[in-house]
Amino acid sequence: MRLYIIIIVLACILALTATIGTIVVGSRSFEGIVVDNPYETGLAWDEERRNRESLGWAVALQKTTYKTGKNDFIVMVRDKNGAPLSDAVVSVAVSRPSTRAFDRTYHTVVRPNGRYRTELDLPLYGNWGVIIDVSRKNDRTSFNKMISADQDRP
Repeated sequence: MRLYIIIIVLACILALTATIGTIVVGSRSFEGIVVDNPYETGLAWDEERRNRESLGWAVALQKTTYKTGKNDFIVMVRDKNGAPLSDAVVSVAVSRPSTRAFDRTYHTVVRPNGRYRTELDLPLYGNWGVIIDVSRKNDRTSFNKMISADQDRP
């Protein structure tokens, strides 16, 4: 009977140690609030969606999987009729979903046929959020996309 009590006590101690370890690691790695001012951010998101729909612009990425390190990043921008939008200013912001430590913004160079190019530096493998900001004259909108970086890609 003593053996069972000792085993149960040791199992409880082990479970408690694992729980405490999880709490410590979690509290050290979490940066805090995911979105500052979530209500206002939601309202701005809705307004941006309505603006994007009224403009009718569309963006497409040449590819969504990259390698870690420096990469050519090409985005195609089209107007509401599907024609290339070649006279816009396009910037690209990348971030990791889990941290702000690697957030970067890049300016693009216009290429023929509504293509815009920049060189992204993706230091870590995994998923990256991309915000593509497009402005032309007095109109502006942004698009959210996801890309990934793979260590094994050439």
